Amino acid sequence: MIAEMITSAHLAFSHISTDATGETAQYIAKQLNEGRRSMQSAYSLGLGVMGAIDELCEMVKQCDVENWDGYGAAPVTTKTFQQAINVLEALPLGTIAPTVGAEPDGHITLEWYKSPRHTLSVSISPEGELHYAALLGHKKRYGTESFWGEVPDVIMDIIRQVGL
Repeated sequence: MIAEMITSAHLAFSHISTDATGETAQYIAKQLNEGRRSMQSAYSLGLGVMGAIDELCEMVKQCDVENWDGYGAAPVTTKTFQQAINVLEALPLGTIAPTVGAEPDGHITLEWYKSPRHTLSVSISPEGELHYAALLGHKKRYGTESFWGEVPDVIMDIIRQVGL
């Protein structure tokens, strides 16, 4: 199941299709695909999310079984993977893409790191809870927010404060 979701995640971010057969429709679809590929690689626009999706897909392939770390880690489930995709898709334009990791409890982590004193870690649960912890200079911020299709303002504010 996760393999199918990985394939669909890549397709959703990499190709626009059309059922139209006219020359104009095909030309527009081709132009949209070229523009989309160009924008996806433009990290300065914050559309490097495709890189994070690729990283997520590779990580999930390695972590979707019991004991993937050799210390009894829980597998990353399809539900957690989908939640992470949804969070990545919800990041607004201009947001630098995070690095991706897995946790022993089966949650997925997104991390924004500038320096040891400017960092944010967001743990995504299968239920859509976003547990976050940040260091912002000498300040610490942490908490839990629910994900309902938009990245919560408090987390977006911290991403900006990390200063990427």
